[in-house]
Amino acid sequence: MPRTAPTLSILLAALLCNPLFAQISALLPKYGAQAGDANLAVEVQKVLADAEAQFHGDRKRASAEFAARGWVVLRQGKGDEAMQRFNQAWLLQGHNGNALWGMGQIEANRGKPAESLKLFGEANRLIGFDVDFAVDYARALSLAGVKLGDKKLLDEAFKRFAQLQARAPQSTLNLQNWAIALYYTGQYAAAWDKVKAAQATPRGAEMDKKFVAELQFKMPRP
Repeated sequence: MPRTAPTLSILLAALLCNPLFAQISALLPKYGAQAGDANLAVEVQKVLADAEAQFHGDRKRASAEFAARGWVVLRQGKGDEAMQRFNQAWLLQGHNGNALWGMGQIEANRGKPAESLKLFGEANRLIGFDVDFAVDYARALSLAGVKLGDKKLLDEAFKRFAQLQARAPQSTLNLQNWAIALYYTGQYAAAWDKVKAAQATPRGAEMDKKFVAELQFKMPRP
């Protein structure tokens, strides 16, 4: 008789037996250790119970749903709520690449380059090539390179931007991210080239107008 996966209730019991579990935070990737969050165990108990009820113990399906919800709220600018959803997805299925990707994106937005790149690296091994993921990964590398003053990271980011341009020439977001990285490295003329290319794509009207105005301030549009 084949072995069955442990139920969510068994998983919950194992987690709650861990003395560190009451000191973790739903706002950090993978419930990163944080003292003073003593009530989180109760929240996680509810999460797992709800998943058990809604998805009949199907952790993979529940994890996918929680990750999808995380992306919805992240696109609405609700990073903390999104992290909670991605953590729930990860709790249910540790190798959920979409959840790890989401965590990495939030950490990049929070200005935490090391944490972000670690999560993107994990997600990359699970997701493989996906245009949207590749765009976000290149952006994370550029943000890390700028923040840390790391030329190798910046070179890798620019390399990925160029590769993505070859594979997905109509990606407005890739061109915008490329322009922003050039802007932060003082390459204003090159940044304008990418802005113009981005504005010529089908979704060019979605360009970040605030960024374009900042670039205009540094160097008038050629």
